[in-house]
Amino acid sequence: MAAVHLTDSNRHPPATSPGWWRNRIFYRVDTRAFNDSDADGIGDLEGVRHRLGYLELIGIEAVWLTGVIASPVGRAGQGRDVDPLVGTVEALETLVAEAHEAGIGIVLDLAVDGSVPTDPRGVEELGATLRYWTTHGIDGFRVASTPGITGPVDENTHAILRLARQCLGESRIVPIGGLVQHWHTASGPLVELDLGVDDRFSTTPFEALRIRQVIDTVLNDSGNVGSTPVWTLSNWDHPRPTTRFGGGATGLARARAMALVQFALPGVAGVDNGTELGLPESERPDRTSSHPVRGMIPWEGSEPPFGFSSAPAGWWPTPPSWASSTVETQLEDPDSTLSLHRNAMELRRSYELATLAPIRWYGAPRGCLAFRHDRGKLTCALNTSSTSVPAPPGEIVLCSSPLDTGDRLPPNTAVWLV
Repeated sequence: MAAVHLTDSNRHPPATSPGWWRNRIFYRVDTRAFNDSDADGIGDLEGVRHRLGYLELIGIEAVWLTGVIASPVGRAGQGRDVDPLVGTVEALETLVAEAHEAGIGIVLDLAVDGSVPTDPRGVEELGATLRYWTTHGIDGFRVASTPGITGPVDENTHAILRLARQCLGESRIVPIGGLVQHWHTASGPLVELDLGVDDRFSTTPFEALRIRQVIDTVLNDSGNVGSTPVWTLSNWDHPRPTTRFGGGATGLARARAMALVQFALPGVAGVDNGTELGLPESERPDRTSSHPVRGMIPWEGSEPPFGFSSAPAGWWPTPPSWASSTVETQLEDPDSTLSLHRNAMELRRSYELATLAPIRWYGAPRGCLAFRHDRGKLTCALNTSSTSVPAPPGEIVLCSSPLDTGDRLPPNTAVWLV
């Protein structure tokens, strides 16, 4: 189980109120695989800073950096160190300052030793560590209990989250990542969480009935504990949607369609780096593990590693076929997956779709779904069947793929209408 403890400090532009994260679009950066600034083959904080302009351009409003803090909170001084592979505290401060100038909040992973709640010195260390990073400008933390960071929630997890709240006064705790499996645990409801990512949305198959059931469950369960849902289509434990939905052209079409469903739902939207490009998973060279392999972000050029690094080697395999999926290529193509994400995120803000408001389900053909966001007055329709169906009435705002003749919604396609 993991959580983010978001601070309320008004020292930084993104954190001007207790709920600064509400209605934002979060973007998870795998620091080591994002951008390499020093030609050692490993992504780093300076590399992320160099790409802030890209994140601002596509509409990202908060960044969750993973793989930055080197040690878990537990013993004296631990949890207050930047992994030297990705940079220094000074590099992090510079990144945070420039992100704030762009109105982007910064959240860090913070692992906490499970013994902290039972050790007075551990409690002091947790408080000291949280305060240390907030003085360096960090807006929030993904707080995870170790060992078993992704394990089931127990009383120990609840205790750590409560302690984190106490250490930062009236600050709030938010989980980011596909880690909430049940909002009501054996130790009680997850009332410590303000935002929750239900793991089931990251694993739901491309079937209209199953998708609708998960959406209803997430909205109901999160609402019952006073939380706000975070909608994300993948995380570090599950393949990117293009791969998960079948791969190839079909997988990409379904991933694009599901992006429109995701961004039409009330709550916070979460984007895993590379999903906005429609990237599939890379191939693992030894094929000994089923864990997803993200590969490096392809930025530009026609040959691997596509601008990620000037080092001759040192990264996960980057397929040559990604030449057509680079950021450079997709920014120039109005029909690209990146352009679709940019348009959807901008319209999400324009129509206030992030606002927590009821959604209203409509009747739809078999294998399809349609719902309307009451606040935004926008309807989203999805076709997961194998045949074209009539599109709902209304003015088309955005399509994941072109409609068929006669305004029919093709298979593997979603549409927004007003």
